[in-house]
Amino acid sequence: MKFKTRALTLGCLAAIGMAQSAQAIEVAGKLLEVYGNVYPQFQNSSYTDSVAAGTPSSNMTSGKAAAGTTALTAAAVDKTQLNWVNSYIGWKGEKAFGDATVGFDLQGTLAKNVESGAGLFADTRDAYLYVEHKKMGTVTIGQTDTIYKQYGDRVRMLGVSSSNINSTSGIVSGVGWKPNSAVTTAAGTSSFNTRIGGQFQYETPSMGGVRAAFSYRPDDTKTLAKDASLMSAGLKWSDSKYYIGAGYERHNDYRAFSGTGAVEAATTIYNANPRSQDTALRGSVAYTDGPLKLAADLSSLEYTEAAASVGKFTGYKTTAWQVSGEYSLTANWVVAANYASNDAGSCSLLGGATCSTFGQGGTLLSLGGMYKFDKSIGIFALYTLNSANESATYASSRIGGKATNMAMGLQVKF
Repeated sequence: MKFKTRALTLGCLAAIGMAQSAQAIEVAGKLLEVYGNVYPQFQNSSYTDSVAAGTPSSNMTSGKAAAGTTALTAAAVDKTQLNWVNSYIGWKGEKAFGDATVGFDLQGTLAKNVESGAGLFADTRDAYLYVEHKKMGTVTIGQTDTIYKQYGDRVRMLGVSSSNINSTSGIVSGVGWKPNSAVTTAAGTSSFNTRIGGQFQYETPSMGGVRAAFSYRPDDTKTLAKDASLMSAGLKWSDSKYYIGAGYERHNDYRAFSGTGAVEAATTIYNANPRSQDTALRGSVAYTDGPLKLAADLSSLEYTEAAASVGKFTGYKTTAWQVSGEYSLTANWVVAANYASNDAGSCSLLGGATCSTFGQGGTLLSLGGMYKFDKSIGIFALYTLNSANESATYASSRIGGKATNMAMGLQVKF
């Protein structure tokens, strides 16, 4: 059909969250779909003090050759906010050519303070093109989740966990130490739960429920001293009830611990512009049966740097895990919970000197419920407790502190 005013009006309504189902217009013989997941919430966050002054610190926290002790950091006043979290609106379309389909997907996240006049969209979320062939698989180019992220965390709590207080990614795919804050250029991310641009991805077609995938992101600012590229791969199998998956990701020259531009000193374990390689391996399982959804993940994270001086950082390794579940009590009521834990891990210095990870790691407990008016609109409530061990930080800058969050919100999916 032709592009009509009515179709445009419906698309605009969907874009501001007023339509209850996806709307589409026909362009060049194929549908263009407007869709989204909008979940603003009224949120209260409170933080405890850090651990007491004089508590032993790890080398990973202080970055010092002698780990030393922690200074007290007082808690901030409790805060409340209207948080748009990672709400987004997207546009996607495709056109078939025999056994092949060419399509695109573009998403923009809503600004946290839309009413401030800062603009409707705060950031780009997904932005990619793809070519899918029934027998040869799918090639994707652009910005999207890595394969490691796509193939794990199969029960994303109530559909409102992305970048939210109940997200387990900081625990299961990240660490509790911070990069070197004294460097002139920020270090690369220590997280493996990433969405990143400039990727080339390939995924095989399904063969008896089995799929494999590979992605690569080159460094377009590569130099003789730095090649900050990313590679990710995965394998999964699923049927109507069960899911088994494995994901791997490697970051080259992210320098997540020492940072870029670090100056070596006898008092620290930081490296001067080291080559580095960080890797993550995760196994994921899930079970779905009617109203019940269960999932579990186990990950191994390792960060290494090519130190050239004795006593400097060469590696850190830790393991983390999570369990999550959802249950539909009725057609309208859904309850959910997750729990994630990260170990203290171990670290190493060139030359074999002692490296302490005392107090690294932490946990996250999330509880939630949602009342669904229909499949598109619901109200939800969340409670989370994020606890960092004595020498770690997660939800706040307080070493060893705890963060308690409570939120109520409205979700509109279209």
